[in-house]
Amino acid sequence: MNITIRPSFDGDEEFVHELGSEVFSAYSYDPRRAISSILAERGTETLVAELDSLRVGFVVLQYAQLTRDFGPWVRPTAARINAIAVWPHAQGRGIGRRLLERAEEAARGRSSRSLSLATAEENTRARRLFGAGGFVQFARLEHYYAGGQTAVLMHRALLD
Repeated sequence: MNITIRPSFDGDEEFVHELGSEVFSAYSYDPRRAISSILAERGTETLVAELDSLRVGFVVLQYAQLTRDFGPWVRPTAARINAIAVWPHAQGRGIGRRLLERAEEAARGRSSRSLSLATAEENTRARRLFGAGGFVQFARLEHYYAGGQTAVLMHRALLD
């Protein structure tokens, strides 16, 4: 089993839409439109996971440079995971963990000082993954997702 995480290529966008529509359908009234919106945001980077050369997952990061200094950092960059997904049949093989690790590496490569994300409170599998990756919950947003589901906001400092 060979897991590769690579930058998105031309032609990967339809894969991201297909997987995102499948995985996020419980959290969005129109997941395809939501994915399109995420991909169109300025400062976005998409990474794709392959398992033995088959695309099985992705992570979409967004970067924003702060407009002012923060502590000792001069106009630092903040990173956010806007979407992360793995096909259900490929879950449990460490692909999500590898995507999360590679997202952190990418954020650090852009001098990001923080990495944040939101996930559904009921998505315990994702919350376990993020917790194991060093993320801590810092807020809850009720009625954030379709059907009134609550979101959990999580953060990981990238200070070293």
